[in-house]
Amino acid sequence: MSRDVTADKDPWIGLGMAEAAAGAKVGPVPVADILAGGRRLRHRRRAVVGAVALASVLALTGGALAELRPDPAAGRLAPAGSGAASAAPTPAPTAATAGPAVRDPFTPVRVRIGQGVSNGRTWELWQALWPVAPKERAYEQALAVWQERAPFDPAVSKPTEDFVAHYWDPDADVVNTYLVVDGVRLQHDSEGTTPSPGKLDSRAATDVGGGLVGRSTKDGIVPPVDVVLISVGPDVGRVVVTWTDGTTTEPQPVTVGDSPTRRLAVARPGTMRAKSWQFFDRNGKQLPNNDAKYLTEASF
Repeated sequence: MSRDVTADKDPWIGLGMAEAAAGAKVGPVPVADILAGGRRLRHRRRAVVGAVALASVLALTGGALAELRPDPAAGRLAPAGSGAASAAPTPAPTAATAGPAVRDPFTPVRVRIGQGVSNGRTWELWQALWPVAPKERAYEQALAVWQERAPFDPAVSKPTEDFVAHYWDPDADVVNTYLVVDGVRLQHDSEGTTPSPGKLDSRAATDVGGGLVGRSTKDGIVPPVDVVLISVGPDVGRVVVTWTDGTTTEPQPVTVGDSPTRRLAVARPGTMRAKSWQFFDRNGKQLPNNDAKYLTEASF
């Protein structure tokens, strides 16, 4: 299964539409953040949305406790438009060592999904995974995530206790995906949920989904680089992007903490368009791509 989505709306406005959006056909519809956390069927085929997400793909978004503060690496990032020159985040742990020994819902695992230079701009795509919190502390976690996101995007609304209690999912971790360009964290990020360890439906083992990150058509926000976040199931072994000039890109999947799904990032080289996307399982068998359209359109 492949889904193509783009980030647009604040998840606290659109979460009630999550189930309808999850079944949307491939296309440039801005629904990444709509998938942020609505009540989900336990055995549905799921992939992360984000932020970007399936975040993207994949978009739950106080307290005086020190552990509720952002990771020190994130603290060095300046909000977009602040004019501050910021250092890039500290390199993330490798996939094999990214997860902490204990799953702490107030200590996110922060991993760099990809990095590169496009159109002369240095970019990094990051994802923070917050392990699912007990229901009685879900609102506390939601506030912590909001406190981290709000300085970079004032449009992100503060969660309410009733809303968090209604949409809390005991089988899903919270993920926040954001794009850093030239050392500055961009304003429009995405938030979503992803299956917790042992909670991924076996039928989703070869699922694929994703979309552009850092973009909001509603607010006219267009990042200086086109970067796609792709989420793949554990049995997806290889992804090949063929560009219109005949060259190919094979992005390497990255594991975020102990998540059963993996992420990868693909940036548009210059103004090039993607000609095709191919997905293969771990045995080399080609998987359906459901007419994936990532980066096949002209750059904005």
